[in-house]
Amino acid sequence: MAGRNESNRSITNVAALANVSIATVSRVLSGKRTKDDDIARRVRAAAEQLDYSVNYAASALRSTITNTIGLIIPSATETFSAQLLDEIEPTIDVDSQQLLLGIGADQEAQGERMASLVARHVDGLIVVPAAGADLTEVLERYAGTLPIVQVGGRQRSFHTSMVGLDENTAMEMVIGHLADQGIESVAYMAGKEISFESAELFAMFHTQVRAHHLRTQPDWNRFGERSVQRGFDCAMRLFSEPLVQPEAVVCADDTIAFGMMVALHALGLRVPQDVLIVGYNDSPIASTTMPTLTSVRPPFQQIVSEALRLIALGPERPAHISLPPRLIIRDSTVVPNGSR
Repeated sequence: MAGRNESNRSITNVAALANVSIATVSRVLSGKRTKDDDIARRVRAAAEQLDYSVNYAASALRSTITNTIGLIIPSATETFSAQLLDEIEPTIDVDSQQLLLGIGADQEAQGERMASLVARHVDGLIVVPAAGADLTEVLERYAGTLPIVQVGGRQRSFHTSMVGLDENTAMEMVIGHLADQGIESVAYMAGKEISFESAELFAMFHTQVRAHHLRTQPDWNRFGERSVQRGFDCAMRLFSEPLVQPEAVVCADDTIAFGMMVALHALGLRVPQDVLIVGYNDSPIASTTMPTLTSVRPPFQQIVSEALRLIALGPERPAHISLPPRLIIRDSTVVPNGSR
């Protein structure tokens, strides 16, 4: 097959010929997929026909600069990922780079997207882990090949870089602000229970509640989806019947907070006069609700700047950075004098 040109020897062509995904080709030829079945035989046959080898791919991987950055996110509509995407795309465009996007809602899907982007010879990867995903193995696999920056979540690899958020400071700011408004009780609508990050924030919430001498009750506080419907349902549960109700609610996402505000309006309760509401991620919805929503704002510009800086340093110099968010105070937590 010596006369075949190099463009035909790509992992993409092997995947197409074998009728499998790029990630499957990568796993079969690297030995990660040990099962010897029809899929594996098709991949090996396609690789032989196209004169493709793992060694060829490895030697070519860092031979040129492609001016492409890979971004892997759990969802294009989830608030944090969407705002990060909005910030990074125009930033790298200024440097005449291109963004290649991989969307994976769980651990397996994100691993496949990572393999696919590595096969496309991106100059670096930025990864936002899906809730509950442990990407340690796949991060370690590619750590020496190209610079990888994890954004948010739990630190998974000491051989890749990470830009994290100081969530403890965020929760301290939120609970401190609510205490300053004169409330005595507060509830927390956390994210998914399977996420380590959600559990950690839940613990931080209780620590700060105790530190500011506020009250909460176990049946007030729940884990769940970050959605408007979830916020609406939780507000109906909290405020329709119970005799004892929280004076404030902290939500893990602006969408939850918005759903709660809709339900409270339907129940005839006023925000903030009757209930104070705080959101998270300071999405565009926060400044358009009635009343406007107090929310925690991650420093998206800083996150992108640091991630690209760490990529430029290469894979040999991983670093771990924690950035403080800001609390954007709006009408949903500012009580007019004498109105409570």
